This record gives sequence, structure tokens and C-alpha cells, in this order.
Amino acid sequence: MSGDLIIAIDAGGTAVKVVAFDLQGNAFASETADVETVHHADGRVERDVAGFWQGTVSALRRIVADCAGHRIAGIGCTGFGNGIFLVDENGHGTRPGIVSVDHRAQPLVDELETEGTAPAIAGITGNRIWGGQTLMQVAQLARTEPEVMARTRWALACKDLIRLRLTGEALTDPTEASGGGMMDIARGGYATEAFERIGLAPHGHRLPRIVASDSIAGRVSAAAAAETGLPEGTPVAGSMMDVAACSLGAGAVDAPVLTMIAGTWSINSLESGPPTGEGVPILNMHYRGAGKRLIAEGSPCSAANLGWFLDTAMGKRVTVDEANALVAASPAATRRCQFLPYVFGPEPRRGGFVDMGATDDLGSMLRAIYEGVAFQSRRHAEHAVALTGRPFPPTIRLAGGAAKSPVWGQVFADICQRPVEAVRAPEVGALGAAICAAVACGAYADLGEASRAMTGVARCHTPDPALAGFYDDRFRSFCRLDEGVAALLEEAARHGREEKTETA
Repeated sequence: MSGDLIIAIDAGGTAVKVVAFDLQGNAFASETADVETVHHADGRVERDVAGFWQGTVSALRRIVADCAGHRIAGIGCTGFGNGIFLVDENGHGTRPGIVSVDHRAQPLVDELETEGTAPAIAGITGNRIWGGQTLMQVAQLARTEPEVMARTRWALACKDLIRLRLTGEALTDPTEASGGGMMDIARGGYATEAFERIGLAPHGHRLPRIVASDSIAGRVSAAAAAETGLPEGTPVAGSMMDVAACSLGAGAVDAPVLTMIAGTWSINSLESGPPTGEGVPILNMHYRGAGKRLIAEGSPCSAANLGWFLDTAMGKRVTVDEANALVAASPAATRRCQFLPYVFGPEPRRGGFVDMGATDDLGSMLRAIYEGVAFQSRRHAEHAVALTGRPFPPTIRLAGGAAKSPVWGQVFADICQRPVEAVRAPEVGALGAAICAAVACGAYADLGEASRAMTGVARCHTPDPALAGFYDDRFRSFCRLDEGVAALLEEAARHGREEKTETA
């Protein structure tokens, strides 16, 4: 078993990454397939199901070739949570898949909040309702596309669609069901009472059975083996939503550690029991069994802002390495602009530089981007910690694109005034899926043991205490500017809606 490999599939917002890990968590080989995600002008964000699967098949065939001579002991799947794929019995799409940054269900959310039903639903599911949430997406489709629902057999998360195509089994896991707002958080199982309140009860039979993340949730079928090159009969684990998989892959288990994922989304999570603080988190997941929860707060406002700035605003004239050098050379404790990291939303927020001055230059603007992303992570993290009713953990584990930059890691440490440990794995979500599969195939006794054996830290950033006061003041300024600009944008949008109504 020492030479065995685990194949992990991570379906992200723009690409499918397939990584082969050994049982110590070292990446043996990696392949990527770009998959088209269509951003419609009206805010809908969709993915063609056939193209998504073919991209996955392409990456799998290449990774199988990379692993020649090694036994593939198991397969784990993860991917973006929320959103939804409606498919027939064989996993073929009955409509394009919906990605979690698609908020077409926001009108339903607004309606439920206006009529006062939202708190009752959140009380059942343990999650705030929002426009990209699986529960809201499925309910909205049931209202607006009844003919599509009628020919749909399964409503699946993206990772569960991949497993259906690999095994023929339509299943999901507790992190996906609870994190998508589909589970009765206190009782377990699907939230049938919530379904009845929003007209989703007639579609309950379209939801897959929930199985443990570390269980065998099907085996590679003969048809899938012929298509992908994977060995027929290879076990496929229940696995986890990417947020939970990243926490697992970061090694943040049974330890006072807060995980910050700084990629397309800013996701900030910590292991807990049922939350005891006031309020309802955006993600409240059943995690690792035995009453454990993963509490998370986040928004689509993280390291992808830098990618937008370098690729689109700068026309690819500045590389990531050059950006890191410019930020490192830009003094920390001086006046400069602020950056609001909302290029990708959520509504009504929009990205932008604020408080620009004549002394600002490219270096200070880039530092403002790095800081704005870290400020938003701190804000979400403080909220998540408050919801758990626990003190802020003494250590932060950083994953995602920002973790690859030592300069950015130090910015996170100075802003949060906590040691920041950049995770070892370059694809931490894929490693979390591999950990689930390693337990499912019997290499480890449980997820905790596997995570401790397969994860590690690449480097640690110690906060500069001399910057604590400066960054506290700058963080408060960031929050005030954000709230003020958001209010102005909301007011402008409201006036626009009123003018359209009057014209009509």
C-alpha cells in the first residue's frame, strides 16, 4: 500500500484540477482542464454539463497515464459548493449547470425576507439564505422552469455529478447537504419542513441519498473505466464540499486553528460544535461526524481581484512575481488608497479604489489590493468566530492563491496579528478530497488521523506587533468606507428601479 496513489478531482469555478497524491499527502502528478463558465449579461453564471464532463474526462485520462505503474487505491471528488446541476438518470444535463456566483434566486430570497419567512427557514437549516444557495436555486428553478424540473431525475452538486458519471450512484455527503441549506441542521436528514414552506416538497425525490464523507460511495463503473482509463471497481469516496475539503486539507482538525481560503472566494472557517453565538452563518456544516460543525463566513471577494487587476486592468503587463516585488517595496505604515475587493460582487457592492491621492502609485495600489482582500478575510473571520461563541484561534492556516505569495502571507499576518501558516499543499481542496478517499479505502482509521498524516505547513509568517495599531485603524477605515460606498450604490440602484417603474 505504500506505493499506492489517491486520485482527487477538484471542480472549481474556472477549471477542473485532478491531482494524484501518495498516502503521505505529497502531490505525485497534476493535470488541469479548463472548462467554460458562461457569465451572462444579466448576472446568470452557467456551465454546460457535457463540456464539464468532457473536460474532467480529459484530465483523468492524462492523470491515469501519469500514474502508470502505480495502483490507484481510491478516488475523491470535491468542487464548488452551492449552485446546482439538474440531470437525468444517467447524469446528462436537463439544463446548463448553475455556478454558486449566480444569484438568480435573489428575488426569492428578497420575497422570503419581506414576508418574514426567511428566519424560520434559517432556523431549520442553520444557514443564512442567499441568492446562490442550493436551496434557493432549486426552489427558484421549480418556480420558473417547471418543464425542466419535470424531466430532471437528480439535482446534484458539481462533485456529486462527477461521482454519478463515474459510478452510476447519485449520492451526496453531509457537508454538501448542510452547507447548501438542504439539511435540517438539528435533526439531520433533509429539511422537509423548509421544503414545504417554499414549495419544494414535490421535488424531494430528486435529491440524492446522504452518505458519510469518508465512506465508499460507489465504484468506478465499466463504462466510466472505458471512458476515463481509471481501473474498474476503484472505490470513490463520499468526500466533501470544497470549503470543508480545504479545512481538512489544511490540517485544521481537532486544533485551535482558523482556516482562511483566499482564492476566488474568501472563505473563513473553524471547527466547532453547534454555534452558540447570535446570528446565522452563511455556512454551517455537519463535518467529520460526532457533533462536529464547520462554521464559515465568506463572499466572492478574494484573491481573484488581483487576477482581474493584472490580467484585465493592467493588460497582463505585470506578472504576479512583479506584483509581489512591488508590494514588498511599498512601505506598509504610510498613507495610501484603499481597495474595495468586490469586482465579483456581491450586490450591491462593486470593486474600486477609494481615497486615492497624488502619492499613490502602482505599488501602493497593489498593496491596497492585498490589504483589501486580507481585511475582508479578517472581517469574515471575526464574524464566524463570534457565531461559534469561542475566542479567536491563536493560529491561522492560509490556503488558496494568496497562500502562494510570501508577501501576501505576511500582509495577512500583520493585519490579523496572528501567526499565519501557509499550507504545504498547492491544491488544498484536492488534498482534502484525497484524505476522504484514503480513509474510505482503508489506509487510515478516520479523517483526523489521515489529515494529521497527510497535511503540512510550507512556511510561517509572524506578525509585526509594531503594525498592530496602524492596521487596526486602517481596517476600521476600510469597513467604514465599504459600508458608505455600499449604501450609496444601493441608493443609486433604488432610484434607478423607481425611475424605470415611473417610465413604465
